[in-house]
Amino acid sequence: MGGGVANSQALRLGLWVRYWLGQRLAPYHGTPPHVARRMLQLARVTAKDRVVDLGCGDARLLIAAAKHHGAHGYGVELDSELFSAGMRAIGKEGLAHVITIEQKDAFMVDLSTATVVALYLTVKGNMKLYPKLVEELPPGARVVSFCWPFENLEPSNTARVDGIDLFLYEFNKQG
Repeated sequence: MGGGVANSQALRLGLWVRYWLGQRLAPYHGTPPHVARRMLQLARVTAKDRVVDLGCGDARLLIAAAKHHGAHGYGVELDSELFSAGMRAIGKEGLAHVITIEQKDAFMVDLSTATVVALYLTVKGNMKLYPKLVEELPPGARVVSFCWPFENLEPSNTARVDGIDLFLYEFNKQG
């Protein structure tokens, strides 16, 4: 096994361990590009949107939002290796003028200007974020979640990609 593969596997294992220990909202598993595109379609992303990805990993969803929809993007990622990969990918695509990512906790993000929030967390992670979303998102903001719904919250729309559900929620001050 090559060093790159071993390093990648060690990174994934470390991220899963941090999740199991309660230090993360979800383990890392990158959203497949075709799923990211479908999430953005489901959320009806346009050039007027500010897409926020909480746990952006290598920034692939934000890059798709900018390239295919003309949207501005903002993401946060706690893991330093994933954050660095995201910075490199944004630079390589020449999108640093429309996408910003920071290495920080999702709970430290001001969501008041987000029009779309993308999530690939877990049910537990979604529910931990729910009060923040209700409190900070502006009326009409959309939240699109890959794979995991919000408990006791009815999605406004759903889609299925490769047998996996996507959930769209529309937020207002009542949640």
